[in-house]
Amino acid sequence: MSLSRLLSGLFAGSEPDTDSPAATADDGENDHVTVIYECRNCGTTVSADTTRCPACEGEDIVRYSID
Repeated sequence: MSLSRLLSGLFAGSEPDTDSPAATADDGENDHVTVIYECRNCGTTVSADTTRCPACEGEDIVRYSID
């Protein structure tokens, strides 16, 4: 089960947030994956080519794939 489908079920009846990737319709036709890169130390979202966090100088950047 995808995260977006799980969240949709938890928040059924609430208005969707159009800025959220989870608000995208999951009807099987939209098979894109959202990728987020984040500093494991402080949680700052960074770009894909970042090797050192600009906020805390941490070097542990993680990649989260959300489908």
